[in-house]
Amino acid sequence: MDLVLKSAQRYLFIGSDVPFVYDTPQPLDVELGKKILGQLVNPSETDAKEPDTLLPIEKTQKKTYNNTKKDNIKVEAEEEKAEQAVNNTPETAKDATDQKSKAVEPIATKPLHPVLALIKASFKSKSLRRPDECLFALAFCARNFPTPEDRHAVYEMVPELIRTSHDMLTFVSYYIVLATQSGHAGFGHGMRTAITHWYERFTPVELAEMLVRSTSTAGWTHKDVIAKVHPKLKCTEKQALIDAAMKRTSQLQLKKAPEKIGKKKNKKANIAPPANQEKAVAVNTAKSYKRYQTLLQFKSVTNATKALELLKVHGGKGRLDLFPRHLRRFPKIWEALYPFLSYRELLQAALPMQDFRLLKEGEANTKLYVEMLTKRFDLLEAEHVHPFEIMPIAQLYKHSKRYTTRTKEAIHALYLTEKCPPVQEVQNSLEAALEHSLNHHPKTGVRYYIALDLRCVFDRKKIFRTDVISCFQASVLLAFSIFKREKNVTVVAFTDEVETLVPVNFEPTMTLEQATKQCVGLLLPTTKVSLAAPIKQAEAQKVKVDVFITITDSLIRVNPNRRPPVAELQDYRRKMKLNLSRYIAISLSRHTPSLEFQSNMDVGGILEMVGCSAHSAKIIEAFAKNLFF
Repeated sequence: MDLVLKSAQRYLFIGSDVPFVYDTPQPLDVELGKKILGQLVNPSETDAKEPDTLLPIEKTQKKTYNNTKKDNIKVEAEEEKAEQAVNNTPETAKDATDQKSKAVEPIATKPLHPVLALIKASFKSKSLRRPDECLFALAFCARNFPTPEDRHAVYEMVPELIRTSHDMLTFVSYYIVLATQSGHAGFGHGMRTAITHWYERFTPVELAEMLVRSTSTAGWTHKDVIAKVHPKLKCTEKQALIDAAMKRTSQLQLKKAPEKIGKKKNKKANIAPPANQEKAVAVNTAKSYKRYQTLLQFKSVTNATKALELLKVHGGKGRLDLFPRHLRRFPKIWEALYPFLSYRELLQAALPMQDFRLLKEGEANTKLYVEMLTKRFDLLEAEHVHPFEIMPIAQLYKHSKRYTTRTKEAIHALYLTEKCPPVQEVQNSLEAALEHSLNHHPKTGVRYYIALDLRCVFDRKKIFRTDVISCFQASVLLAFSIFKREKNVTVVAFTDEVETLVPVNFEPTMTLEQATKQCVGLLLPTTKVSLAAPIKQAEAQKVKVDVFITITDSLIRVNPNRRPPVAELQDYRRKMKLNLSRYIAISLSRHTPSLEFQSNMDVGGILEMVGCSAHSAKIIEAFAKNLFF
C-alpha cells in the first residue's frame, strides 16, 4: 500500500508512475490515473478486511509530507468544532442544566482518506507541476468513493482547493467524462452544491472579471456550467452577474437589467413591483456590473483609437489579454500598456514586437521598452522569474527568431516578408534581466552535489525540443543558477577517467559570462561518465548531500547497461545516515527513458529527466523539497 501511495504521489507531480519526466508537459494519461487511483479508492477485499493497515500508512505519510500533516490537523479541528456546535445545542433549559453537570465527552472525528490527504497536500504546494492530474484525481474520488461520507468530503474540498476558472472547468470536464463512462452522466446534488459554493467564494468584482476573461476549457464554458447547475447565490449582485453571463453581448450592451431565463408568463406576472425595479436599477449601477460592462468593451474594441480612449478612461492594468490580437501591431497600444504589464508579459512582448517590426533603433517605443525592462526588476523578484524563462527569449531575439523548435520556426519564416534586426539596447536589457534573475530566485535550503559532463561537442549539440540553447549553455546555467541561490552546493566535472572528478570553481561574485568561461576551460574532447561516481566521491570525502544531479547529453550513451545507481545511493544513505538523499539524472538531448527499473522495486529517491527548461527547474525544486519521492 505504501508503494501505491508513492506511485499516486508521483503521478500527481510528474504525471507518471515511473520516475521519468519530459521537459514539456505531456497530456493527461487517464487510464494510468484510473489504474493508480483505483487501487487506493477501491482497495481489494483483503485490504478491506484489515482497516488497521491504513494507520501505519497514514503515519508514514504524515512523517514524509509535513504539509499533509498540517492540513489534516486543520480539517480535524474544523470538523470537531462543527460537530460540537451541533451536538451541544440543548433543546430545553432542563437539558442545559443536565449537560452542565455532566462532563462533555470528546467526539471522535474521522480523518481524511489517505488519497484525499495526498491530493490536498499536492494542491497546497506552491511547486505543483501537474494540476491536470490533481484535478482528475479529485474528480475520480468524487465519482468512485464507495461511501457517501468520503464523497461528501470531496465536494467540501472543491471550493477550497480549486482556485482558478480554468481549473474549475477542467475539473468539470473530467467529472463528466468519468460519469459518462460509468453510465450516470449529469450532476448530482453534491456536485451542484460544491460548484455553487465555489461561485460564492468570489467577490462581485472578482466574479465579473472571471466571467469575462474566462475562455472555453476542454469544451466547457461558465455558461455551460451555469446551465447545468442553476446556482442560487445569496448575494443579489453576484446572482445578477451569473444571470448576465447567460445573455448575449449585444443584449448586455443595451444596459438593461439582467433577467433570469425562464418560461414566459402572462402579462400580469411580468409587471414588476416598484421594489424589483429599484433592485434592477441598483444592479445596473453596481461597481461589479459596471466592471463587467467595461471589460466587455475592451474585449470587443475594433480599432486602436477606441482602444486608446478606453485605456485613458479605465487604465490598462490586466487589459493586455482582453485586447484583440490585431491591436498588438500598434506601438501606441504597447506604450500605453507598458506601465501595467507584469514582468513576464514584458519579456514575452519582445518576440511579437520584433515580428511586427516595432523595435527599431532610436524609436520612442524601443527606448520606453528598454527602460521598462531595466527599471522594473522589483517585478522580476516578486514574480520569481527563473533564468530559464529569460534565456530562450534572449537567444531567440538575438537570432531574430520566434519559436524554439525548428519546424515551427521554418513555417513561421515563410510568412515573414522582412526580419527586423535585433537592437543592441534591447539585447543588453534582456541579458541584464537574466543576470538579475540568478540572484533573486527563492532558495530551497537543500545541499546539492552537481556533476557536469563538459565535452567539446556539447557547445554544438542542442537540447531536446529547443533549437536555440546548446547542451553546454543549459548545463552551465542550471548548475550556476543553483550555486548562486543556495549555500551548500558542490559542482564537479567528469574527466577522461571514470573515477576522477575535478571541481568547478564557481564564485558567488561571478557573472554568468564568467561562469561560462570557467567551464570552457574544463572542456575535454572525450569524457567517461559514471552515474555512481558522484555518490562514491561524496561518500569518500564525507560530504553530506541531499540531492545529487548528474547532467549529460544522453544517459544511454554514458550508461549503456541502463542500470540506475540505486544500490550506491542506498549504501550512501546508510553510511551517512541520510534517509532522504535523492538522485536526479538529466538527459539534455535524448527523448526516451534510459534507466530500467525492476518490477515492484521501490524507486523512491531516483528521478530521470529529459531536456531542460523552467518547468524542469520547478520539478527539481519540488523533488529537492521532498514533495514527492
